[in-house]
Amino acid sequence: MRPDGANDKELIARAKKGDMSAFESLVRKYEKPVYLLCHRITGAHQTADDLSQDTFIKAFLALPHFIDGLDFYSWIRRIALNNCFNFLKKWKRERPLAEEKNTVRHNFLSSPSESPPDAVQRGEMERKFRESFRALPDDQKTIFALRTFENMSYQEIAQALRIPPGTVMSRLNRARKKIKDQMAEYLRRS
Repeated sequence: MRPDGANDKELIARAKKGDMSAFESLVRKYEKPVYLLCHRITGAHQTADDLSQDTFIKAFLALPHFIDGLDFYSWIRRIALNNCFNFLKKWKRERPLAEEKNTVRHNFLSSPSESPPDAVQRGEMERKFRESFRALPDDQKTIFALRTFENMSYQEIAQALRIPPGTVMSRLNRARKKIKDQMAEYLRRS
């Protein structure tokens, strides 16, 4: 979810003049959406945490070059995306010995009206969806995350990734088809 950028101009101007509390306010305001973006792309908590911290360090260092009037969230999101892409490229080359595993936590009390069997079934569906999402190729996973979770338009995604809108649409279509096929297969077996 995108935070409201109402007082960003004032905070940015103060941060550019060396006011650390202003920059800390920007970090607090945007840390959650930046972390969620990194987590959706990498699928790992610790990696997303590291990448989001690195994003804010890079933003702080580049803040003097920030062009007044631009949308801060779009700018910081671009830095986060670049960090994620660089991480994924490096990760593919190095492949860690012990890959980080995501654990599924079922919240059996998620809804007062939901029975424990329904909660388990919902949890399994969510787990299968996350598994299907993580199995996507990086280019499709990124576009799917930006469209679905960040609610970006095709044009915004194309601009952010510096690719044609048609490429965005075709990769998103392939990602949706792969997830749909895997979910359909899972439901047939259930």
